Amino acid sequence: MRSTGNATQGTNQPVESVQAEILSIFDHLQRDEMRDREQAAARRRLAARRAIEQHFERKALEESIRDGWLDD
Repeated sequence: MRSTGNATQGTNQPVESVQAEILSIFDHLQRDEMRDREQAAARRRLAARRAIEQHFERKALEESIRDGWLDD
């Protein structure tokens, strides 16, 4: 008969290897999700900044046009 100590050690190695691989995959998934969230936040900030700039440009243009009409 086989000794239970050797059988346990032999099966623990692959289990530990699989556990390490799963943890590694999980870590990579979390990093990818965080990167995606950061990129999405950066895109939202850029869109907001562009909208604010466009608002102020439109406001300045309207003032320029209004001042130009009043000068005549």
